[in-house]
Amino acid sequence: MKASEVKVNLKELNEFRTKNAKERLEFIDFWANYIKTHSDEDWSKQQNIIIDSQIESAHSFALFQRKL
Repeated sequence: MKASEVKVNLKELNEFRTKNAKERLEFIDFWANYIKTHSDEDWSKQQNIIIDSQIESAHSFALFQRKL
């Protein structure tokens, strides 16, 4: 398929971008409120769980790629 053959619905794309931006801002508000209403220890534990799982996933993916 050539780039000239790709059809993009600009209205649909703009709606998606607007919705995505709104969801991102809502999440930022949610997280800022969570940090304000929970102790540092509490939200730090949550962050550690996420970061550790991402690192573990990246290591697993790297090992998988080496086997290929």
